[in-house]
Amino acid sequence: MRPRHLTGAAALAVTILITSQIQAQATDGNLPGGTSISVDITSPAPNTVVPQGPVTVTGTASVGTGVAVKDTALTYVVDVSGSTAGACAGGDILSCERAAVANLNAVAAAPNTVVGSVGAVVFGSSAATVDVGPAAGDQLLTTPEGDANGNGTRDVEEAVGSAVQGGVSLFTARGVGTGTTFIPAVQSATTVTNAQTQARKVVLFLSDGFASGDVTGVAGAVPANVDYFTFAVGPGSACNGGNYNASLQAIADLTGGTCTAVPDPASLPNVVPGVIASQLTNLTLSVNNGAPTQITNVTPALPETGPASVTYTTSTAPLASGTHQLCVTAHGTDGGGVGSVIECTTVIVNDPPVVDGGGPYSGQEGTPVALAGTVVDPDGPSLAVQWSATPLSGVDPGTTCAFSAPTSLNTTVTCNDDGMWTLVLTANDSLHPAVVATTTLTLSNVAPQVSISSPANGTQVLRNTPVTVTAPFTDIATHDTHTCTVDFADGTPVVNGSVAQGAGSGTCTAAHSYTGVGSHNVLVTVTDDDGGSATAVVTIVSYVRAEAWSLSASGLINVAKTPHATCPPSSDRTTASVNVLGLASVQALHADCYLNTMSGRTDAGAEVSSASLLGGAITVSDIETNCVANEQGLSGSSRVGTLNGQPIGTTPLTIGVPGVATVHLNQTVVGPNGQLAQYAVRVVTLLGQEIVLSGCRMGF
Repeated sequence: MRPRHLTGAAALAVTILITSQIQAQATDGNLPGGTSISVDITSPAPNTVVPQGPVTVTGTASVGTGVAVKDTALTYVVDVSGSTAGACAGGDILSCERAAVANLNAVAAAPNTVVGSVGAVVFGSSAATVDVGPAAGDQLLTTPEGDANGNGTRDVEEAVGSAVQGGVSLFTARGVGTGTTFIPAVQSATTVTNAQTQARKVVLFLSDGFASGDVTGVAGAVPANVDYFTFAVGPGSACNGGNYNASLQAIADLTGGTCTAVPDPASLPNVVPGVIASQLTNLTLSVNNGAPTQITNVTPALPETGPASVTYTTSTAPLASGTHQLCVTAHGTDGGGVGSVIECTTVIVNDPPVVDGGGPYSGQEGTPVALAGTVVDPDGPSLAVQWSATPLSGVDPGTTCAFSAPTSLNTTVTCNDDGMWTLVLTANDSLHPAVVATTTLTLSNVAPQVSISSPANGTQVLRNTPVTVTAPFTDIATHDTHTCTVDFADGTPVVNGSVAQGAGSGTCTAAHSYTGVGSHNVLVTVTDDDGGSATAVVTIVSYVRAEAWSLSASGLINVAKTPHATCPPSSDRTTASVNVLGLASVQALHADCYLNTMSGRTDAGAEVSSASLLGGAITVSDIETNCVANEQGLSGSSRVGTLNGQPIGTTPLTIGVPGVATVHLNQTVVGPNGQLAQYAVRVVTLLGQEIVLSGCRMGF
């Protein structure tokens, strides 16, 4: 038994298989029999950057679909002995042999076949080469697909199809008898193979019987590049019928082929094509030249007889950081034996980024707080970062935070209320799940700021007249809400002001009427919803109007108040004398009225040195009166030196002058609304004439 070996183009095919292992592109090669075999990694592409973990590998593989190396020749040796008349499914054994040759030739004639030429031999008692072409002369060879006469039947199939017991009729008739002899069959086959130029030569040897004669001589002389595949056809045949040297087995063994027993001749047409058939048997994956693993997710499932194409998907075990070589090997067989092709690609396993949000951070509400995050990712690729904030504790509903540059590591964040926040810094390198780092931001409350826009400081307000205090305020925290109180500083309760507010600003207002006189430091307090407060102060001076005069008369004779001093504004008046015939003669008249704008105190007074009234019926001297308004209220006082020569002083008195008038001295009169009038001398005659000397009034 001699070893089989490859020469020429077949050896070249093996070389292609070896060198293809270093390629990173789709790899095309040929099996030992010349059949094309290919494997392609469609994903991942070479040097693809991937995250840590398993890597999915996809691609395609095929057998018999590419360009074949036509380095194989076929010779069909057909037994036409008389015993081939035995039964075989719908015919005889010879018909099954003819069908087997036709089936094998159909495979050989397919596109991308490895077979370059075919010939045929028939044998019985003797053997003869078959004329396999319609042209004149004896055609030893043709191509498997050749149809020179154009009748739709391939020439070699037409010639072998004309075989009958004892010979063949096309394309030149041959007679070989009906006995069974292997030696001339081998010799005739050698005639054909010697004419073939292909590197690998395959002889299909069919026989349904046993032969006499030692075949070892002629079989041993067969060239090394010729392989015999013998078939013992039918139940009456065997590879070794007991005489090995005369057997089909010996022919196969000595020529590097195989012998196959086919007890059921009807199966022969299905068995014979396997001599040159190709098959994609399996796919394997190896990582970094490690042990290959079977790829099982293949569509359609393997094995597949060529021509065939499949797709596959598989995954590696989890891969650590670094560069890894992934290789897919397609394994196949054809008539020449077992072969494979390899395609490799590389992946770069990438580390996820390392993220640190920094902090913890602190600051004030409404004020930018600087953030400084870090991301370390030395193996890339480019990163996308994003800041976000979510309430953690003490944050009012609706509060928001804004980042000046949310996609920058160094940025600022401003929140419109106080509280504690969770800050999240997310980094995404587009390969791994986003990496998140958290830190905290604590913001303290900032008190609002308030001022008083009206009234102006020191504003004077008439007693019992409403005054409205308007206090605008601002708050750096635009989400805060506010209340306000106003203390009008006159002993009345503190009141709640009315607040009109928007985001970060508003106004507090309150109205009040002072019932007294004085300077009041009005205090406005604005408080935010977190307890922060601010105050503003304005001074309001409440006052009363006042007047003073030395002489006035009403009734039968009217005399305007003379001199007449009023305030505000403050005034001071002097008149040397007033003479009203039959009514009064008054000397040295003086009146003044003064309002202290800082305290609200008002002083009004009048003086008369002497007076003669009603033609001298009444005389008075050294007269003065004073009215005072201050924080204690309104008060009046007066003094009369003498009346008709009688000392009077400050005591209130009413004196009648018979037949003339009633005289009221040091009289104080209080009105229903708190007004006050003070008269030093008030004379009322019997006829209703009234004369006043040194009078003052307040709060009118």
